[in-house]
Amino acid sequence: MASIFLTYLAGVIPVRKSNISYQKEILDKNAFLKSSTSPGSAGKDDDKANLKHPWQAVQEKLLDSLDAIEQSSNLGNGVEFEQKQAARPLSLFAISEGPKLRLLWASFHQLEKEVNNLSGAPDTVDMDNWMMVFSKIIREACQPVCLAWLEKEFCLENRNFDEALIMEKVKGDDSILQTIIKSGKGDLYAELVYFLRYGTLRKGSTYDYSVFALYAESILEDLVITLADGIASIYLELISVDGDFSNEINSLGLAMCNLSTRSLQKLRNEVALKLWLYENVEAVVSMYEDCFDLCTFQSQLIKEPSRDRRTENYSWWKNLIQRKSGPVTSASSYVKIMSISISVKRTKELRALKGWRYYFSLFLELSDISMPFIRALFDKISNAISFFLVCLIGRSLGLIYTGIRQSLRWK
Repeated sequence: MASIFLTYLAGVIPVRKSNISYQKEILDKNAFLKSSTSPGSAGKDDDKANLKHPWQAVQEKLLDSLDAIEQSSNLGNGVEFEQKQAARPLSLFAISEGPKLRLLWASFHQLEKEVNNLSGAPDTVDMDNWMMVFSKIIREACQPVCLAWLEKEFCLENRNFDEALIMEKVKGDDSILQTIIKSGKGDLYAELVYFLRYGTLRKGSTYDYSVFALYAESILEDLVITLADGIASIYLELISVDGDFSNEINSLGLAMCNLSTRSLQKLRNEVALKLWLYENVEAVVSMYEDCFDLCTFQSQLIKEPSRDRRTENYSWWKNLIQRKSGPVTSASSYVKIMSISISVKRTKELRALKGWRYYFSLFLELSDISMPFIRALFDKISNAISFFLVCLIGRSLGLIYTGIRQSLRWK
C-alpha cells in the first residue's frame, strides 16, 4: 500500500481528469448561442455595452499607470516609454514619466467630454459636415488640455501658473489638426467619433463596421496619443532655445523635461524630419498597402527588484525553494507606446491624393511595374561582369603561371 501511495504521488498512475472544464466549455457555448440568437432589447443592450468598452479600456490603462506612479517610488527610475517600440519618434518621449501620463489622461478626458457633448440627429450628417464637426472638436480640445495639464504640473511643483501666457500661444494653433489631416487619418478619426457617439456607422461611410468593432480601442488610443503629442510639441517649442516664453515656462526645471538642450533640439529636429517623411512618403505607402499605422497602449506589469535574502529570515524550506533572488512582478502596471498596423481598404484616399503625394504614388506604381525588369537586368549584368572577371583573371593567372614555368625551364 505504501508503494502504491508513493507511486500515485509521483504521478506514475494517471489521474482521471474531471469533466468540469468540459462542462464549463459547453455552458459557455450554449450561453453564447443563446445570447447571439436572442431577439429584442438584449442585442441593443450589448451594442450599448460595446460602445462604452473603448472608453473604459483606455481609461483603465491610464488610471492604472497613474496609480502605479503614485504608489511606486522607483517607477520613474525603472519604467519608461521605450522609443524603440514606436515606428517614429514622438515629442512625448521628451516629457518625464509622471507629466507624460497626466498629459495623456488630460487628452483622453477632454476628448471623451467633447464627444459626449455632441448633439444632433445622426442621420442628418454627411461627411463634409461631420469633418467640420470633428475639426471643431480637435480645435476646442487643444486649449483645455494644455491649460489643465500645465496647471496641474505647476500646482504639483508649487509654482505660479500664467494662464494668459499659454492661451496666447495655443489660441488659433491648428498644427495638431493639420498633422491629423496630412497623416491621412482624418476620416478614420471622424468616423470613430461618430461610431463612439451614436453607436453606428455614418451613412455613406467608406469603412466597414468590423473595422471599429475590432479596432475602436486602438484607433481611440492613437487619437489620444496624437493629441497629447501635439500638446507636448507645443510645450517643447515654448521651452526650447528659440522659444518666446522659455524663461517663464522653464521655471519647472527638470520636473517636466529631463533632457539637455542639445538632446532636446536633436529630438525636435528628428521628430520634424520623421513627421515630414511619414506624411509624404510612408503615409502614401500605407495607403497602397491598405493599412493604418497606429500608436497604441500596451499594459505591462512592473518588475520590482526583490529584497536581499540575507536581510530576511527564511525558514529552511523557503531557502530550499527560492534559490535565486530575481525580480518580483507586482500587481501594478504601466502603459508603453507600441506601433501596430491594421488592414483597412483605402482606395478613396488614394484617389484624393494631390501634389507631391500624388506624384509619389505614380512613382510607386512605376516602381512596381519596372522593378522586376530592372532586377532581372541587374542580375544578368552582374552575372556577365562576374563571368568576364573570372575569365579575365583566370586567363591572366594562367598566362603568368605559364610564363613562370617557361622561364624556369629556360634557366
